[in-house]
Amino acid sequence: MIKYLLLFKRLLKKKSYILMLMVVPLMVMFLNIIGSAPSGLMTIGVCFMGDGEVSQAIKADLEENPGNFHFVFYDDVSQVGSDVRDMVLDEGWIVPDAVDWDILNMKAGIFIREQGISHMLAKEVFLSRVYPYYSKAFMNRYAAEKGYTEDLSAHFDSINVNSDLFEMGYFDEKASDSELDSTSYLLLPLRGILSLHLMLCAIAASMYYIEDERNGLFIFWHTRFKALREFVYYFVILFIPCIMMLLGLKLGGVFTSLIPELAKLLVYVILLIGLAAFFRRIINDTKKQGLSLPVVIFGSAIFSPVFIEFKEAGNLRMVVPSFHYLYSIHDMHFFYTMCIYAAGALIISCILAEFYHTSS
Repeated sequence: MIKYLLLFKRLLKKKSYILMLMVVPLMVMFLNIIGSAPSGLMTIGVCFMGDGEVSQAIKADLEENPGNFHFVFYDDVSQVGSDVRDMVLDEGWIVPDAVDWDILNMKAGIFIREQGISHMLAKEVFLSRVYPYYSKAFMNRYAAEKGYTEDLSAHFDSINVNSDLFEMGYFDEKASDSELDSTSYLLLPLRGILSLHLMLCAIAASMYYIEDERNGLFIFWHTRFKALREFVYYFVILFIPCIMMLLGLKLGGVFTSLIPELAKLLVYVILLIGLAAFFRRIINDTKKQGLSLPVVIFGSAIFSPVFIEFKEAGNLRMVVPSFHYLYSIHDMHFFYTMCIYAAGALIISCILAEFYHTSS
């Protein structure tokens, strides 16, 4: 036990280890600051060409319910385009006066610098704000085509839906409605990013192990159970990153509940230790492991649902440890597959530790 305490003390003197630990709180802090900033995801300039009832209603809706966007209202179309070009605005919307009298044939103008995911999201938001008025106009036109001469707008407005038509949730009901609604878009990939950070720490632990092995540390650290020594060595290095990960999940608003989080994180750590120890036998060189690090992290980011879900990869995703961890949070099937994967990786690494020839 004293040797592991000394190892832990020595780790706190490593600048690279301290830097890895500081990444998590700094990242969560900056994401929280950016997510809570007035501009949110995007700053959008909006110019209404008309001043009719529909134009005023949409404008009031954007002012009262901006969501994750910051809307700036303009009177001059050319100024909107100029501010988008000068990067004062992320995007500009030009709403024609036809929205008040011919919304079914209206063509809005949008100023953008480049096509991207944020633009697609903003487009959906714009369409969602216009849709209630479009649907009313479409209903009246449809009724007129069927021979109804009466204006049904008042009847349309009298039909209110008192609750959301669609509600997001999980089968295991581990996340409350407030957590689902209050989490910023920027913080949604946080769990995936932290799982990749923990993977990075596991690879770094392998690199530390290789250095200590070559420096002759284990010549004076004899033990009957080499596999146990190896496992605890990795675990000591990953202990604080695990705590930082739990705190990051809590501060980021994506934490579920303590016991399930601890259980799944523990199995994920065991899986990472088993795989890291296994690949250390294959790539027993710090430089080669450093070169493989970007491939492992970026590959895991692609094949795990960190930012997007790459279903085209099929069963190939099952090789990636973060895939099992991220899906296990709300699906026990993947928790069981992660347990099987962790057990297999740990058994193989233990066999290699006991019988693979090393200087220890």
